[in-house]
Amino acid sequence: MVFRGRTAGKRLRQLLVFVHVAVSVGWLGAGAANVVLAMTAGYTDRPDVRIVCYLMIEKIDDFVVIPAAFASLVGGLVLCVVTKWGVARYWWVLVKLVLTVAVIGYSTFGLGVWVEENRAAGGLESPAAGPLAYGAALNLVAFLFMTWLSVAKPWGRTPWTAPVRRNPAPAYRGLAS
Repeated sequence: MVFRGRTAGKRLRQLLVFVHVAVSVGWLGAGAANVVLAMTAGYTDRPDVRIVCYLMIEKIDDFVVIPAAFASLVGGLVLCVVTKWGVARYWWVLVKLVLTVAVIGYSTFGLGVWVEENRAAGGLESPAAGPLAYGAALNLVAFLFMTWLSVAKPWGRTPWTAPVRRNPAPAYRGLAS
């Protein structure tokens, strides 16, 4: 934990990064599965296939996407607090946080509603099929961009960060002996 300039130990930090990466990769994978299912449902002429695809999207959301999304958000925030990266010290961290919250909101109030509309259509073609498929693909693009941010760490520090002192002045030791 960050207390008086100290950060989490190496092993704890590694464990937190591992958990954060694992749940984030799970979220990305579930998002990719949802893209395939939504595209399949949107472009098939078979009502039975549509019904199964939308049911599977709903199950993947309930058991993988939602828990992984919130675990990723919480894990990222914990890492911000216990490492040198902070929540608003670096642009790449801040952009990841904003994108994570945006994807969770968009998935809840956009994609989730479209899944329900498609399920309610009972296998018939639905006008929500296209927005669901392309919206799920947009989420995947956001996941990949966040992954790139984690690797590249672009843009440097935010203006809210205190300047870094490279070489602190030596302590006064009195008169030379």
